[in-house]
Amino acid sequence: MNSTRREFLRDVAVGSAVLGAGGALGTRGAAADGADIPFEAVTKLRARVQGQLVLPGDASYDQSKRVFYWNPQTQRQPVLVVQCGHEDDVIPAIEFARDHALEVAVRSGGHSHLAWGSSDGLVIDLSRLKQITIDPARKIVRAQAGAFGGEVARAAGEYGLVPVLGQCPGVSATGVTLGGGLGWLSGLFGACCDNLLSARLITADAQTLQVNAQSDPDLFWGLRGAGANFGVTTSFEVQLHAIGPVLGGDIHFAVRDARAVLHGFREIMHEAPDGFQATLNLTPGERGLFISLCHSGAESEADNLLKQIRSLAPTVREVIQRQPFAKLAEKAAATNPGNTPAPAFRGIQTVYRDRITDEIIDILIDQLAHAPSDVVMGLSHYMHGAVCRVPSEATAFPHRQAHSVHLRVAFQWSDPADTDRRFAWGEEWLRQLRPKSDERLYANYQTYETEAGSPSLFGSNHSRLLALKIKHDPTNFFHRNANIAARRV
Repeated sequence: MNSTRREFLRDVAVGSAVLGAGGALGTRGAAADGADIPFEAVTKLRARVQGQLVLPGDASYDQSKRVFYWNPQTQRQPVLVVQCGHEDDVIPAIEFARDHALEVAVRSGGHSHLAWGSSDGLVIDLSRLKQITIDPARKIVRAQAGAFGGEVARAAGEYGLVPVLGQCPGVSATGVTLGGGLGWLSGLFGACCDNLLSARLITADAQTLQVNAQSDPDLFWGLRGAGANFGVTTSFEVQLHAIGPVLGGDIHFAVRDARAVLHGFREIMHEAPDGFQATLNLTPGERGLFISLCHSGAESEADNLLKQIRSLAPTVREVIQRQPFAKLAEKAAATNPGNTPAPAFRGIQTVYRDRITDEIIDILIDQLAHAPSDVVMGLSHYMHGAVCRVPSEATAFPHRQAHSVHLRVAFQWSDPADTDRRFAWGEEWLRQLRPKSDERLYANYQTYETEAGSPSLFGSNHSRLLALKIKHDPTNFFHRNANIAARRV
């Protein structure tokens, strides 16, 4: 142990301002003060886990507590981080948190927009669980919760297969699937959760369940879109698919052509074939506007799409090639290019809209003209194809309306003096683009809460999910997530 008993008690006393677990299912008592946790209890926990415990004062603590969207509004000071070395390490971690009334956060990739992967209580960190097993005959992958989407795509690609996962290679494959999951191939094969076959789940009472359509169809339904609410998913199985090389890359335009590109992007996506997906990113700096795309259909169809895109405005630069899907799946996200030093702070705001209107285009153009140079705005996950042909009640993930789109703005900074200004800019972006009524949120993209609460996340599926939540997690032990809560009065 890196800390002596006296140091441990001192550090925990400082870092234990644990948030209460108040949820709409009922309010648990305030978490125990960290100084009340016996040193011997931590020693026993250490003996039970195959991974590592990280405590305040340890050399790795500052890094262990961080998540991707770390900033003064999201940062937490965990009493304890359990870095799991085995899936079963989750069991004693849950028991310890329950025994000492510590709020629990579960982390895999750490990309939650609201930093749900950290807590002022106990963090169950699954990021070291990286095992990936491919069954090429059955076209199935089993992946542990720490495996990133890019890593799963690379492993499947060795067999000429592809998973349906998100567009950011550093996001947890499990995490994106439990929240619904949208990506390059959703037009062909549906949402990530539509391809889920089974999950290994450890519940709030530390019981291990193998959940699939046969063992517990109701819970399996809930895992596909609201899965973080019911326990810790330590591994999962998903269906893989066979496709050939895809056309992928970026086409850049000048900022001055933003209006033409936005209008043209809307028209192209409105008629897009199932095998085509594209994201439009807008930056005020040297990167300008760029359409990131993936096409998995016939080359003649791809040529026609490229012709349409190039006709929107003069292109500044093109980086387009036919490539194995795994190569595209490992391409850095627009909001995290990876070729610059990591900032001290990151922030993000997102909005779900049922279509790209002229008003939205006008707002984005105006905001682009006044944006800080590091801002990246985007129109992501344009909804079309197979994902929209699955009934909204088929899984817990409900938002499948054709032509709806997810808007986002990501920003970063390193000078603490810039914090208030950056937050104010993000809040104004959000204020202007939020819909006036019928507000909906995508669980994996949630950055704020609506007046309606969790029904905005789950729509007509909310009542069924609430019953499932009460059954499987009646105290709302797992609440640092896109949380299922009672309807507001």
